[in-house]
Amino acid sequence: MSPNAHPNSGPALAMIVLSDIPVGLRALDALAKQAPVELFATGTIQCGRYLIAFGGQVEAVGRSHDAALAAASGSVLDQVLLAHVDERIVPAWRTGKVQSLDKGDTLGVIQVSAPPTLMRAVDVALKGALVELIELRIGDGLGGKAIATLIGETHDVQAAIALANEAIERGCAEGASTVVIPNIDAAVRSSLAEGTRFFKEWRG
Repeated sequence: MSPNAHPNSGPALAMIVLSDIPVGLRALDALAKQAPVELFATGTIQCGRYLIAFGGQVEAVGRSHDAALAAASGSVLDQVLLAHVDERIVPAWRTGKVQSLDKGDTLGVIQVSAPPTLMRAVDVALKGALVELIELRIGDGLGGKAIATLIGETHDVQAAIALANEAIERGCAEGASTVVIPNIDAAVRSSLAEGTRFFKEWRG
């Protein structure tokens, strides 16, 4: 463990989106009391939803995830538990930084109506194909949706998007969209290097 690591850090990631904010806070309290986990982010996102994201050791995250779902009653819109999340996902999401675009010429884009299903889709895509994660955004600034961009060689991106689509079908979210764009134009590459936000400083 690095000197700056959270004492409850680990390979597992869980994310829950709830339709009811008070119930979301009850679920947060339940999971925090259940086991020692690292709270990555908690709070409201657009469309009046409550998002909880946490990680840690597999057993602890599993117990806290179960406790949160039990406390959430019928308010869960989407959820995911990834026992060994791909190591690129959490840093990309938490820092908001755009990663290198020099690993290929084909772009893959995944948009999902709820963040947990996107996390599942991106996890299987990164583990199952030789692609790189450019950017991962969830919740605010997207009307509660979530989006990820990938880059690689054409056949690898096609494989990654196929895996992502299978994962999306197993999730709770509806209204997903994915595309593969071979041989992206230099202007598109330049635009992606600055991130996908229209306003680079979010204006609300």
